[in-house]
Amino acid sequence: MNLKETFLDKFNLFVEKKSSEERVKKLLKKLLPYKINTNLVRLGEKNDGGYLVPEDFEGIKINYSAGVGMLTKFESDLINNYSIYSKMLDYNEIDKSIIPNGCDFIKKKLSLRNNSEEISINNWLDTNDKEIMLKLDIEGGEYQVLSEISQENMNKIRILIIEFHNLRDLRSAFFLSFFENLIEKLESYFYVCHVHINNTSNIKKIGKLKIPDMIEVTLIKKNRVKNFRKVFSKLPHDLDSKTDINRKEIFIDKYWYE
Repeated sequence: MNLKETFLDKFNLFVEKKSSEERVKKLLKKLLPYKINTNLVRLGEKNDGGYLVPEDFEGIKINYSAGVGMLTKFESDLINNYSIYSKMLDYNEIDKSIIPNGCDFIKKKLSLRNNSEEISINNWLDTNDKEIMLKLDIEGGEYQVLSEISQENMNKIRILIIEFHNLRDLRSAFFLSFFENLIEKLESYFYVCHVHINNTSNIKKIGKLKIPDMIEVTLIKKNRVKNFRKVFSKLPHDLDSKTDINRKEIFIDKYWYE
């Protein structure tokens, strides 16, 4: 044990292996959106709670929304404009008056277990649904949930909307490896079709890379995209809007594309 290790051990500390800039850059490039043959529409609030989604809803009857908070215009827009009802979930109690007519809500946490307070993602996604939408905004719990979705349930998801949190942890080689495996799993089913930075994020740097702590990512099932060409779409999109109206907007770092 060298002097540094002795010092860290004395105070019960450790230094984790850091990620390489090139490896992080390769991963971030996989989060950049591609042009698809379907227009994007904005559903939900103009600011926080609004998402850009491909307008490819025919045949979808159910949306699953995990992490509701006090914003339900996304689910209202789905049922009012496209007759897609939502099964909604949040660990916190919410005002029942904001639940759109025809939609369901359960007060539970997405987890690996099933009990009175928790439900697993595979138990939550009903096995009789043919094609669904899934929206996840669960404050960092998305990594565990996405890694646990079964192949059967993954095949049912046509449109997937995720807010990824804690991207500052990409500085950790352990977290980077986990995220790489997760993105590889998603890549086998979906194309990324939109990305937006939550402008309440702090920005961390790995080398020249500027990495926001939270990004909203929309993905579409590969078999819904005809004549796919590996061409990045323009960012920001015309329908993008600040998450927090009182903060300066944050844009994707151009270095991600290089």
